[in-house]
Amino acid sequence: MVGMKRYLEEFIRKDLKRKIVLLTGPRQTGKTTLSKMLDPGFDCFNYDNAEHRLSLLEKSWDRSRPLVLFDELHKMNWKSWLKGVYGTETIPPALVVTGSAKPDVHKKVGDSLAGRFFEFRLHPLDLKEIKQE
Repeated sequence: MVGMKRYLEEFIRKDLKRKIVLLTGPRQTGKTTLSKMLDPGFDCFNYDNAEHRLSLLEKSWDRSRPLVLFDELHKMNWKSWLKGVYGTETIPPALVVTGSAKPDVHKKVGDSLAGRFFEFRLHPLDLKEIKQE
């Protein structure tokens, strides 16, 4: 997938190698698009899709994928669920959780994901990004 290089991409790539990345921001800012650009071998699950929701609840995704994207995960009991995913995988794939939830949702993560994630806030395009063409 080819797209516009976003200002957070290099930071997310670096941190993705070490921890879960939580990517929040206003609706329609490109969170999912940016996440899909991180690795062409991604697998993506959107909690709003009934089939994806079932796969999420059953934790039935392809463990050989280098990157797994979880979109709109904040609509479920996601903190303890994600802790279980991250803690039980022998070699967990890179994980990105996206959503348009307010950032304070992630501030309440507390002990459940302490030390296991990096949070990024994606804003709408800035002038530098627009002019890069």
